Amino acid sequence: MMGQGLKFSFVLLCLLAACSSTESLPDPNGTVSTFCENWGRQACSSKVVLACSGADKVDTLLTESCVASQQAFCVGLLPSKGYSSQKAMQCLRAVGAAYADGVLSAEEVATVRHRGEPCNQLIKGLQGEGESCGRDDDCDTLKNYLCVLKSGEGSCQIPVLVENGTSCAAPDAACNPGFYCGTDENCVQSKAVGKACDATFECATGLECDADSAKCVMRVDAASCVEDHDCTTNVCDIPVGSSTGRCVKSITLSSSASTCEDLR
Repeated sequence: MMGQGLKFSFVLLCLLAACSSTESLPDPNGTVSTFCENWGRQACSSKVVLACSGADKVDTLLTESCVASQQAFCVGLLPSKGYSSQKAMQCLRAVGAAYADGVLSAEEVATVRHRGEPCNQLIKGLQGEGESCGRDDDCDTLKNYLCVLKSGEGSCQIPVLVENGTSCAAPDAACNPGFYCGTDENCVQSKAVGKACDATFECATGLECDADSAKCVMRVDAASCVEDHDCTTNVCDIPVGSSTGRCVKSITLSSSASTCEDLR
């Protein structure tokens, strides 16, 4: 019996020691630098490295160069203060999935180039519930607060999507993409080219409200965009060496695409 008791105590001590050792392991995404290095490793799949480098085969040098470039790009996407790793893994999984096939859809471009969902919940912003904001990072995104826009003004809320055409009067009510909260406090469809407008937030993505005509017009010609927001598709494909591109629905990564400049 005495021997069994000693054996049990030894096993218990081993388990406690293991737990203590596990608890002391550093968070692999604990800093902006380590998180962004992991972002780079998710982004720099073999398919991406081959497509962006134009090489015949992947080697360690090409991969590590890609990772370093993406790490720097990722750091540039994050504000200088407020980062938390609480929801880092959801973001990293989305980055890996987006780059896996070497083609970026509009939704994937939003995630990996502009830190859209689910990468928009990495910052503990300073603004509390109901306080004014201009972007999600102003709010405590770790607690699911995001910047809900009404008539061009934002407040930090935990958004609740409401049906198109129904009331968005509640502070936390958010309209679906392609809709906005109108002056009658109902979700109405964003206005197309040529439709009358009072402000740009009423117009669809890639459009703006022209002050002279009071109508929604193209921000730029679809064949001469300079950023994704210029396009109704939310994707501007700019060739390497050019300052303008064309609006497309997706980007196929290649050595001639400027999107690859921070992927090699």
